[in-house]
Amino acid sequence: MKKISYFILFLIILSLLWFKTGNLFTDKLKLLVSDKSLVVHSNSDVYAHLKVKGTNIDYPLAQHPSDDAYYLSHDVNHAETIYGAIFTEKVNKKDFKDLVTIIYGHSTLDGSMFGSLEWFEDVSFFNKNKEIEVTIKNEKIRYEIFSSYSFSSDHLFHTYGLGEKSSVLDYFKKIKQFSKDLKGNYRDVDFNTSDRLLILSTCDTKDNGRRFVVHAKEKRRSSVN
Repeated sequence: MKKISYFILFLIILSLLWFKTGNLFTDKLKLLVSDKSLVVHSNSDVYAHLKVKGTNIDYPLAQHPSDDAYYLSHDVNHAETIYGAIFTEKVNKKDFKDLVTIIYGHSTLDGSMFGSLEWFEDVSFFNKNKEIEVTIKNEKIRYEIFSSYSFSSDHLFHTYGLGEKSSVLDYFKKIKQFSKDLKGNYRDVDFNTSDRLLILSTCDTKDNGRRFVVHAKEKRRSSVN
């Protein structure tokens, strides 16, 4: 009888391991990004892929058509999860040609999702890791990171009017001062009204009432077809 019980327990453990690793394998198959392929996913909300060099951030990027909060509690396969997904809000277009695009993700203790974003709090890490890569349909966009700090929970796009050129220029001028005042990191970059910013935003694990933000400037676009 004991042998049967142990065998059943073994089968249960084996099935759980298969379910977990099988899902990871399936997820990788569902998203294909290469120099000769488009972004392809079974979920039509997924439209890009985000990779931050030097971190664990290497994920599909989604945007829900009607609910900006959806991917706070669902992954890209529509399964409910505390990890959520990496996403943008409807205020941003999917071609990354807005003056400012903001990408959101949960900060996690295991380092997944945006759990490694706060590594940019360390000045040595900040100085060594500068590149963000976004792949969209037929295009790869590269950004240079120039700022990181813990900030208030204000909705940056609405609070600073980041849909307007003059407001974006004003906001850019504030970033250097914010970095200094908030004991963050900053490197000088040139910026004019035709430049585009990318902001990565996550909750601050040291203070849930704040956000940890990383700013980057678009450097170049290249075709991937």
